[in-house]
Order: sequence, then structure tokens, then C-alpha cells
Amino acid sequence: MTVEVRLAAADGAALPRWAPGAHVDLVLPGGLVRPYSLCGDPRDTATWRLLVRRAGRASAYVHDQLQVGDVVHARGPRDRFVLGAAARYLFVASGAGIAPLLPMARWVAAARIYPWQLLHLDGGRSLLADEVQTLGTTADDFALVADAVLAAPDGTAVYACGSARFVDAVADLAGQKLDLHRQQFDRPEPVPGGTPACELVLARRGDTIPVPAGTSLLDALLDAGVPVPVACGVGICGACIVPLLEGTVRHRDSILTDAERATGRSVVTCVSAADSARLVLDV
Repeated sequence: MTVEVRLAAADGAALPRWAPGAHVDLVLPGGLVRPYSLCGDPRDTATWRLLVRRAGRASAYVHDQLQVGDVVHARGPRDRFVLGAAARYLFVASGAGIAPLLPMARWVAAARIYPWQLLHLDGGRSLLADEVQTLGTTADDFALVADAVLAAPDGTAVYACGSARFVDAVADLAGQKLDLHRQQFDRPEPVPGGTPACELVLARRGDTIPVPAGTSLLDALLDAGVPVPVACGVGICGACIVPLLEGTVRHRDSILTDAERATGRSVVTCVSAADSARLVLDV
């Protein structure tokens, strides 16, 4: 089940501007912090629109306890899932994954320059179904999405958002011929054999932290008192990214670009695992 949340500044001031694909972090009671994609019009500085799918403690609070008129704290907006330049675009979403793609599709449609297509695997059940149908197509069967990805010309920028299973399936179809940009809303599959042990060297602090097997890099940093921001916990928001100076990691997030991964200079600490016995972090 998904609900739409609309936020306005408590003092009536204009909200910060944002770019298609951006998200905000909702800070909720009990220390809960979760990112939610903005699905409205970036030009609207009076209201932020969010889709919240029931999936955990934070979303349960939004569904069951948040009332009209309540005051919540929001951080951001932040732009990690960015609409880049391309000759043509294909936007494919499942479920609440439509949220960041709708503003992208609206922008591309308004430009009237680029060939593009929007497909939403939801069967018309989404709260945004009417808006989707003015721009693209809703589908009940993944076959329609698969056909569109397979038919896309080489170099098409494919933006895929939704469940890990959906995004992985799109990635398999896109292969190397398409420029894939992905965001998923659930935790990646566990590391085969478990998260390995490693040693974290904190270059600025001059400390060394042992990371036991089965412990995330983020948890090890927090346990050592390192103030790393925490939000999604599933590798989609970028809040816990830390600069990497030495060592290699197994990237398991859905936020770093292929270029960022290739440089080996960043690690999403909530989900990525060490591939070397020693990592040197710029913290």
C-alpha cells in the first residue's frame, strides 16, 4: 500500500528548489530517518510531494500516525539519481519507483527535443496512475518493459527504479549497449558467504578499527563514534558515502555511477563490503 504525502514549510516560506530524481530525508520520531523521492513539479516551491510505500518502521509511522497538520523535519533535497544528457531516454518503473521518474519524464517531455518513453509496471493501481497515463503507459506484465528495453537503440539512457528484482531484470536486458541508471528501494541480496572481516584505517583521525565478519562498514564506524550520516540503510540515498583512499570494495549500492565505481574513490558504507583486508578511509 502506498500513500502520498504533501509537505509545505511550517513558516510558509518557499521550499528549496530541486532537480528531477531528487529525494528528501524525513526525520521521524524514534530516530527514524528515511529518504523519499520527490514526485511533484520541481518548479513548485510551495509543496513537496512524496510517495511512501509501507515497507518498514518509518513508512508504518507515516501510514498509521502522521496526520494533516503535523510538523516533521526534512533534510535535503539531495540529487544522487540525476537526469543526465542523452540522445534518447527510456524510463521504466515498478510500483513506487515511478516517483523519481515522473519529474524526469515531465522535464524531457517539456523540452520537446529528445525521443523518450515511460513505462510503469503497476497495472494502473498507482496513486499517480492518471499522471502516468498522460505521459506514458502502465503495464500489468514485465514483458512490455522487456520488449521496450530490448528494442531501445544503442546508447539509450535507461532510468530504472523499483524493486531490486525489477531493476536487476532491466539491467540484465540492457547489457552493455544501453546507458543504465538504476535506483532500487530494497536491500540488496546478502553477500555470498557473509560480509568479510577487514580493517578500517581512518586517515584523518589516525585510528584503526577492526570490522568483524558479518558487521557492516557503517555499523563499525558508528560503533567507533565516527559521525557518519544515516538514512536509508539499503544503499539508495548516498547519505553514508565515505571517501576511499586505499583498498577495494564490493559495491552493492544502487547510487554510485559506473564511473564513480571505476575510480574506486567512494564507498557506500551501509551495504558495500570490503574486497581487501584493509581499507583506508578519508575520515
